[in-house]
Amino acid sequence: MPNHTTRVYEGMLEMLSNQENPTPMVRLNRVVPLTQTKVYAKLEWYNPFGSVKDRVAHNLIRDADEKGFLADGQQLVEPTSGNTGMGLAMVANAKGYKLTTPLSNKIPAEKRVMLRFFGSHVEELDDDL
Repeated sequence: MPNHTTRVYEGMLEMLSNQENPTPMVRLNRVVPLTQTKVYAKLEWYNPFGSVKDRVAHNLIRDADEKGFLADGQQLVEPTSGNTGMGLAMVANAKGYKLTTPLSNKIPAEKRVMLRFFGSHVEELDDDL
């Protein structure tokens, strides 16, 4: 069981928001000129990759797991280099699934490196296709 008080985790999936570890919120006292309204912002950068898409990726894989769509050695494919692809790379790696991410060879090298770092097989495609 993760200890959210110390914020030390054994794996990235423990960092995902849930009932025991909700995404932090902060009241915006001086940003909005409304004196009769309280406005709060959700601090999504507390997710493992700093994006709300981390929860999307986790829920996609969790849902497919629960419905029996995924089996050992299952190959996942996500044609993106965005935040959903990064989240899927992290979750797939943590759960032992292989992920292939076909993407344009014009995508920045940093994103390709991060996808590979988290175990994704990056399939670079020419934009002419």
